[in-house]
Amino acid sequence: MTSRTVCLLLAALALAGCAQGDAGPSLSTGRTAPAPKAIVVTNFEWAPDVVAIDRGFTARLDRKGSYPTFERRPRTVARVNDEIVATIVAGLREAGLEAQPGDEDALSLSDSAAVVKGTLRGDEQSASAKKDQIGFGAGRGGVFADMTVTTSSGLGRRPVLSFVTESRGGARPAAGRAAAAGNAAIASVLVAVKADPEKLSPDVEAQARGIGRAAVEKIVGFARENGWLEKPAVAVASPAQ
Repeated sequence: MTSRTVCLLLAALALAGCAQGDAGPSLSTGRTAPAPKAIVVTNFEWAPDVVAIDRGFTARLDRKGSYPTFERRPRTVARVNDEIVATIVAGLREAGLEAQPGDEDALSLSDSAAVVKGTLRGDEQSASAKKDQIGFGAGRGGVFADMTVTTSSGLGRRPVLSFVTESRGGARPAAGRAAAAGNAAIASVLVAVKADPEKLSPDVEAQARGIGRAAVEKIVGFARENGWLEKPAVAVASPAQ
């Protein structure tokens, strides 16, 4: 076999390897995404048909100060958004992942991180629903979150996971020490993002946290498949002679 033929074969093998490496991520096969040093959860985008109305929350705000009527909905939307982000961050931390709220634009290409982003929307039938019925609050629902996870590293940014979650409101809040610890973890993140200190009403809080917990399940499952939760082996020193 001539040297020119050998070179051609090696080039063909290299191209084949690159084509396999560019294949899309999978949750059920081998590792496709190296473990990031941190996971950044960004604020959610809201489709125009999704609303957040919490009269209990706005009433508690009014007791602390006078807010114009036009500020009530934006403040409620911001508070619900913070609740979802805090639930995701706290859930990922509980699973053993380094997670924090943040902004994708603050990352540089040299940062080893995974970015979690989401868009809240109604389902395909929401167009026929009555106004203000898609969203958070009494008598409202039908909210879906289109989620993506993108890794950022020196090699650039690459989407590795996408999925859809749905609000799971209506369930009674869990009780016990584990629930108390979870509530405390979420409250800690809310302080970090400087969320309004007033709590959401229980039904709105349940909807927001339901979306967050559903997202955590998907992300943690992907992390397990890709070895993000595996701790590096620690070398054991041999005893001194």
